Formats: sequence, C-alpha cells, structure tokens
Amino acid sequence: MEKLIHLTMYHERYDEALARFSLTGEQFTFTALPAEVIDEAISNPDKFPIVILKEETPVGFFILHKNSEYAEGKRYSNAILIRALSITSEHQGKGYALAAMNALTPLLQQIDPEMKEVILAVNEQNVAAQSLYLKAGFRDTGIRRIGAHGLQFVFHRTVD
Repeated sequence: MEKLIHLTMYHERYDEALARFSLTGEQFTFTALPAEVIDEAISNPDKFPIVILKEETPVGFFILHKNSEYAEGKRYSNAILIRALSITSEHQGKGYALAAMNALTPLLQQIDPEMKEVILAVNEQNVAAQSLYLKAGFRDTGIRRIGAHGLQFVFHRTVD
C-alpha cells in the first residue's frame, strides 16, 4: 500500500505552499494558519515546525513544542505538545491528519529520544478534532484548561 503522507521538518522551500493554506469556518477558532505561527516557531529552540507532505506537496502543518505550558510539572516532564495542527482546506477529509498522528514516533525519536509522551489541548467545541485524536490513540487525561477560545481538554498518548 502506498504511504499516505510523510512528515518532515520545516524548510523555507515550503513557504510559498504554506502561505497559500486556507481553513474554513470555525476552524479559525481552533487553530492557526502556518503563516501566522511559523516565524515565532523557527525562532524558538523548543519548537519544531513540521510539514505534512503528500508526495512533495505540503498538505498540513503542526508544531511540536518541548517545555510547553502544558508540560509543566513532573507528570509531563518528558512530553512534547502538538500545536497548531492544520490541513489546508483542499486536502481535508482525506485522512492526512490521522496519518500524520500515526507517523509521529520516528519523528519524535529524531527530535528527542527522551520524549515519552505526546500531549495536546483540544477545544471542547472541536468535536471533529477530538474524534481524530481518539482514533489516533490519544486519551483524555481529565485535565481541563481555559484557552483563548474556551475550555480545552488535554489529551495524551505514549510514544511507542
């Protein structure tokens, strides 16, 4: 079976495609476009911008963030946070986000072999994203936080 997608570290050669990313409707409430977060991410040594590629075409983007505000304390000291996951609107509904979540382990080992867990915060109103993350093996920690757009559920998954 053909590999659906692959993950790669951000490189400026993807800038033009990432700048053309679009989202629909309420998605703007729950995530950010790559162009809105890329500059800060590449200047922060704890953030790793990741491009989701279908063949060599960027179809998605997210940031892996070590030492984030969600990883405070001993419980998540070896956790990395997923931020700003987006699939551009023309490529949504094709399974790319789920494939990306399932392809995380080798990338995490490359970034930091000490990372034992992946965490993320998902808005309580973002039912589609919650479903995606649960399908990808994430579990609700029971931790709740108030984010910029309301209540967020903190999900986690161990790195296999």
